[in-house]
Amino acid sequence: MGRLDDITLEELHRVREQTDGEKPRERVLAAIGRKQGDTLPRLAERHGVVEKTIRNWLDRFAEEPIEQAPYDEQRPGRPSKLENEQREQLFEHLQNSPTELGYEQQAWSTKLLLHHVKEAYGVEYSGGHARKLLCKAGLSYRTARPRHHEADLEQKREFQRTVQKNGPS
Repeated sequence: MGRLDDITLEELHRVREQTDGEKPRERVLAAIGRKQGDTLPRLAERHGVVEKTIRNWLDRFAEEPIEQAPYDEQRPGRPSKLENEQREQLFEHLQNSPTELGYEQQAWSTKLLLHHVKEAYGVEYSGGHARKLLCKAGLSYRTARPRHHEADLEQKREFQRTVQKNGPS
């Protein structure tokens, strides 16, 4: 428990109340648990991580100021392919129907979004990133449900009318 010798339980509770975010709060709760005498294996099981992760979390409290210990350092990541103004403009486009921009589709799909971004901004994204952009714009995406090209819709309707659903067993 030597990692937390210089920190009181009251300080940890104060930091917990001021901590934003799920993972930082988990780190503070692990420190509180350790300060209260929980073992590393028990903390690891409670928080759904391995013991090494618990030790790393507790090391933060020994090495950093208590207010910064729960939080990760900023990671810059890859720069965005779109400038902020372009991104805002794209999100405005996505709030309108694609027909207003001259497309024949009624709703945005990932393929249409990828085409639009390439045409309007000269930027290429993956399908996964297109889905993320749709989500960030507050939209959801739908995919077509496949139907066999020879399926008889009348037979399907008849089947649905005549077959009884089983109740709970």
